[in-house]
Amino acid sequence: MTACPLPIVVLDTNALLDWRVFKDPAAHPVARALEAGQLRWLASPSMEKEWHQVWPRSVFKRWQPDPMLTLTVFKHAEFVDEPPRCALRCKDPDDQVFIDLAMHVGATWLFSKDAALLKLARRARLYKGVRVLSLKTWADTLGAPLRPAEA
Repeated sequence: MTACPLPIVVLDTNALLDWRVFKDPAAHPVARALEAGQLRWLASPSMEKEWHQVWPRSVFKRWQPDPMLTLTVFKHAEFVDEPPRCALRCKDPDDQVFIDLAMHVGATWLFSKDAALLKLARRARLYKGVRVLSLKTWADTLGAPLRPAEA
């Protein structure tokens, strides 16, 4: 019997901020699923570079991000080469890499709350089956099947 492949996910910088800086409860189900090996998170070097440029910004100091959590977040990711440009164009050029990667690898989900990426949700789903949604939407509607059964 062949094991089912893990769902592939892409997390944008806003999703990582929610997880590691803001410690948003909506990020907890995805974080647990990643840590339990129930999801396959793909990332590119440019995504990691952007993360390390964004999280230390002074605007986030009041949340007192834990440097170890922020510096090690990508230990849960599998790195792949930079993706080619896809047919969908993101209004925010800084976010283009996230939709490019999600479309290139046929991700199940691209997690974001960025308006420019969410605006591409319908087209991404129709074109390649990629679902672009927020961590909260996933946790509220789709994350339940991945949660361990209650004893």
